[in-house]
Amino acid sequence: RKGGKEGGRERPRGCEGERWCAAGPMASLRLRERRSGTRAASDSEEERSESGGEERSESSHVGRSSQVAILGQESGERRFSARPPPSAIERLIAAVSGALRSRPLVARHEIASSTKLQQLIMANLLLSALWAIAWSILFVWKASVWRPPLQVIIISPTLFIAWLVFEPMRLALGYFGNLNEQIGLLGPFLFSSIIQILPQLYFLTAHSFLGWTTLEVEYVMSGLMLLLYVAEVIVAWPTSKRFIMKAEANYDLQRSYEEEPFDRVRQ
Repeated sequence: RKGGKEGGRERPRGCEGERWCAAGPMASLRLRERRSGTRAASDSEEERSESGGEERSESSHVGRSSQVAILGQESGERRFSARPPPSAIERLIAAVSGALRSRPLVARHEIASSTKLQQLIMANLLLSALWAIAWSILFVWKASVWRPPLQVIIISPTLFIAWLVFEPMRLALGYFGNLNEQIGLLGPFLFSSIIQILPQLYFLTAHSFLGWTTLEVEYVMSGLMLLLYVAEVIVAWPTSKRFIMKAEANYDLQRSYEEEPFDRVRQ
């Protein structure tokens, strides 16, 4: 058995030590099959373990992503649910700032006049007529019941006549200026509206200060007129700015059209 040979035959691989594989080549073939089977089993176990690890990693990744999504949703709900609704003062401030903010024109032929201002002017036309009639009747009736001071007899009718003269002119300026988009008419309307606030303030406060009686209905009438004037000023200011922007854009565009033929001649 020395040298791994016996009777001229080589000892097959796998037959070691004192033991001799009597079956010869068949034993070596079976041994190879066993080894190949064990290798295949080990390879399949490794593949199963790898596939199981991948499935675990995928499941863990999906679980983490779902947890992140849930946490993000909860944080978003906390963020937006904790915010209280806007109060009445905040809404009023937002409405006033939105009315004062001038929106730029998108196109040259876009309408720049304000529908709100036109509605306020039409309402002011009706309310001014009613106020003038009611104030005249109340003043004559109060003068017959309570004797007015000398200052009231001089100042109050004078201010009323001045208001009665300038009010139709002011309304005409606002109506045609806003309708025709003319800043030359809307500007005087804006300043005259500020001036017309002064008589209403006088009728609200001066009669009681001068020692005469002021009825509750007079407070209501003059208060409504005062609020209407303030609303017209607030709406007319951004409208006038839009008129100016549109006039500047038209001027620049007309100037570019006039300079274009000269540029072509120079080229």
